[in-house]
Amino acid sequence: MADTTATTEAPSTIVALTEKAAAEVKRLLAEETGKTGLRMEIRGGGCSGMSYGLSFDNAQEKDHVIELHGVKLFIDPKSAIYLKGTQLDFQSGLEGQGFVIKNPQAKSSCGCGNSFSV
Repeated sequence: MADTTATTEAPSTIVALTEKAAAEVKRLLAEETGKTGLRMEIRGGGCSGMSYGLSFDNAQEKDHVIELHGVKLFIDPKSAIYLKGTQLDFQSGLEGQGFVIKNPQAKSSCGCGNSFSV
């Protein structure tokens, strides 16, 4: 029988999380009830074919569970393929603030940065 439990991956193999992003996730997660971490996923659709998804969640079967800077990231196996090598950062400035996803696999992306193609 196949193992269906969550797995822990070495942080550098899938996603990196900056300290600024971790601090913001911790701040926002403190306001959530019953959620233990941040889910990063790839969804079909968007201007360029695929889009990123971020939500507070709990680990599901077969998720990769990565803990960085005290934050748990949950990534499903299909999304992990497209997120390998990605960095999640948080930036703030005169033009606003928000999470920034830097994906080296993205060949092109739309102007908003929320969708991409490989």
